Formats: sequence, C-alpha cells, structure tokens
Amino acid sequence: MPKKTSLLFAGFCSLLALVLLAACSAEPLVQFRGQTMGTFYTVKIAGKTNPGEQAELQQTIDSVLSAVNRSLNRYDKNSEIAAFNRYRRQDPYPVSAEFMEVTRMADQIYRRSCGAFDPTVSPLVRLWGFGDDGAVEAPHPDTLTAALKHVGFKKLQICGDALQKNDPYLELDYSAIAKGYGVDLLAEALQRQGYENVLVEIGGEVRVLGTRSGKAWRLGIAAPEPQEGYPAVIDLSNMACATSGDYQQFYMLEGKRYSHLIDPGSGHPIEHELTSVTVIAQNCMLADATATAAIVLGKDKGMAFIESLQGVEAYFIYHDGTELQSIHSSGWNAFLP
Repeated sequence: MPKKTSLLFAGFCSLLALVLLAACSAEPLVQFRGQTMGTFYTVKIAGKTNPGEQAELQQTIDSVLSAVNRSLNRYDKNSEIAAFNRYRRQDPYPVSAEFMEVTRMADQIYRRSCGAFDPTVSPLVRLWGFGDDGAVEAPHPDTLTAALKHVGFKKLQICGDALQKNDPYLELDYSAIAKGYGVDLLAEALQRQGYENVLVEIGGEVRVLGTRSGKAWRLGIAAPEPQEGYPAVIDLSNMACATSGDYQQFYMLEGKRYSHLIDPGSGHPIEHELTSVTVIAQNCMLADATATAAIVLGKDKGMAFIESLQGVEAYFIYHDGTELQSIHSSGWNAFLP
C-alpha cells in the first residue's frame, strides 16, 4: 500500500525538480551546461577526461540536442512537428524514425492512462494563456467546447512509418515527453562512446548511467515550496527520473490559480490536491510522460495508474488543508539511500 508522510513547507516555486547531491569523494566530475528546448541542460561525467575528449563530448551533446529540437520543438516553425501540425490533409504523413518512436510511446501512455496523457491538447493550452502569445484570460465556454472537438490522441493513426490525422486540425505537442526523450538519446549516445558513469539532465528530467565514486547517483527531489533539505532523496543507477508539477508554470487571475497542466477530458487546468509527481523508470521518456499522466489523474487515480505499471515507481506531493503531504508507490523504498 502507498505510504503517507507529512511535509511542512513555506511558499516558493522550485525551478529544478531534481537536484544532484554531493558525493563524499574527490573523483573527477566533468560538467557541461547549456540551453535547449526552452530550458537548461546539464551533463556530468564521472572520471577523468582530457581536453580533447571534452571538445568531442560537447560536439556530441550539441548534435543530439539539435536533432531533437529539429524534430520535436513545436515552437520552431521549421521543425518536423511544426510542419506536421500545419498539414491539413487526412492522408498518411511520413515521419522520421525518432518522431515515430516518441509517438508510439505517447500512444502507449495515452491508452494506459485512459487519455490523461494527451499530446493533442495544444488548442486548450493556448486558450488558457500558456501558448505562443501568452494571453492570460479564461476562455468562453463556447470557445472551449469548439476547441475540444479537435483534441484526442485517438484521432491520430499510426500507419507504418507515417501518421494519419482523422481530424485535419489535429495538432501535436510533445512538450511533456520530448525532454525525457532528449535525455535518453543523449545518455545513450555518450554510452556508445564508452562513457559508463554519466548523468544527463534537461529541465529537471534525469537519466543516470553507472555510478559516481562506485556508488549510485544520489538525487534530491526539490519541494514545490521551500524548506530545509528535500522531501525525498533517492539513489539511482542505470535508471531515469522525471517530475511534473502544477507549480512549474501557472498564473493568478482574479484571485484564482491556473496551472499549465490541462485535463484533456474537461478542457480545464487541473484543480485537485496533487501538486507534484516524481517518477522513476527504466528510461526518461517513459518517466516524463508517466509523471504528466499521473498528475492529471490526481492523487488516487494517479497512484492506481502508477501501481499498474511494471518497473515504475512514483512519489506524490499533495495539498492537505494547510499542509503538504507525500505518498509513494509500493516499490519506492527500494531507491532510498
């Protein structure tokens, strides 16, 4: 059964959901930092590297992240996903192997979560003020109803190496899975180059390979609101971790708080007690999408969803009156230090 603990926080929004905690070792740690996908990335490699290797590593990082952006960044009008969204016909549209890989994972999580994870919610995201223009206003009910007609991942068909829209106005937004996918691609590219002990993080989504100083990589899960220390600390090796939180993007309008996380069923931002979901899984794409699905489902349905997935564990933070509480899946304790 899930376990419940009490967390007492004060109020501020953490920018990074996962924080690498210091190891008690002087083992060299080479770090690379930069910007990608509208956020920041960090790559850490444990062990010695020479300047020549570091230049090659930076080239690998830049190449992989550029490729992900060219495929999945819907804000780039020249990207593959932007071109697909402009396509208003209903015959099959060929896509790259990378685009298809993400689509197949999205379809899997969409089905397993009964539609809670739905990458076709772009029209709703824009209506609620989280789109390109950033206009902040609650949409008229009639406008919302009209937008909902063009939402639903079931309206997308996978046809071999092509995708087919049953609704020509269907759009995809892989923001809730693309960072995790980028983390996976980069970690695997570094592994192919022979680096065995690696941490890759993009916007708080993390995958680790091997160890640091012979021990698992230690990560602290940052609180939605500040406190001393971390609500949870975990040790990971050859695993991934991702967090979705309603505190990461939101605005206040007439005294009401609106989150960027949209319930595809109602068309409204989520309005329940669950505020943060951190998921551990074998790969970061799976962890990323699963965390989003769980937080949209809410505390009880979200935990039932997590428990239905093999090899997936999660840690929830939720509001309970004036306090924040936590609850975790049945196998979470296996990752505690």
